[in-house]
Amino acid sequence: MIEISAIPKDRKLAPGMTVVGRITDPRIAESSGVVASRLHPGVFWTHNDGGGTKRQVLYAINREGKLLADFNVAGAKIVDWEDIALDDAGHLYIGDIGNNYADRQEIAVYEIDEPDPKSLHSAVNINRSWKLHFPKHPFDCEALFVWKSHGYVISKVLNNKNAEIFRFPLEHTTVPVTLDKVARLPVESPVTGADISLDGRRLGIVCHAGAYIFEINGKAGRTDEAPYRRAKYRNDYIEGCCFVPEGLLATAESREILLFSESAFQ
Repeated sequence: MIEISAIPKDRKLAPGMTVVGRITDPRIAESSGVVASRLHPGVFWTHNDGGGTKRQVLYAINREGKLLADFNVAGAKIVDWEDIALDDAGHLYIGDIGNNYADRQEIAVYEIDEPDPKSLHSAVNINRSWKLHFPKHPFDCEALFVWKSHGYVISKVLNNKNAEIFRFPLEHTTVPVTLDKVARLPVESPVTGADISLDGRRLGIVCHAGAYIFEINGKAGRTDEAPYRRAKYRNDYIEGCCFVPEGLLATAESREILLFSESAFQ
């Protein structure tokens, strides 16, 4: 495996794959999720892996990795923040879904209004939240995306097992919701991040063995029937991803920002 932290910007790692930036702020030690703002061009939202007051911070960066702004997330105790998603209505979704040892009986997703990176405010508040229960046995999750009226999480599995997609309705509720399994992925590598394209036609995921793009055509729960392309690249540090015009952008816990261009996918 290539030690990615030692690779300079603009270095090609494999056909169609390039390091395009490096996160510079020392507080972002383990970027675990990333999403491209639909309200503020050139802005990417990211966060650290894990929980605790020092890690409940939302960071705005640019594509090169320069910090633009930061906001404390108020109103929730985040246990293990693993991914971030967004919708078309100006909301961001915090995926407090990590469950490394499968000892959490309940995970959570929080909705906030996407802040303006130029705002003078230093905090964002929780609008709504969903407490999520597992349909059977608890499992680990590190990938979250939102499409229309549902949120989706993807299981992170080991030992060459297939990842699976679960969904929950984005309706207001005060009681826990049980995740509903909707599809199995032809991915046997631990999935660490996901994003859906603006038009809902493609689902992108990253895992330890590279990246995938599924042609789902708006059917987020039917990936088992969708054609897909894969970019093979082994790296255990890749954690988050989002669509950009050239392909799939990914961040790594080693601070690197990577681009899987369309030509990387076979």
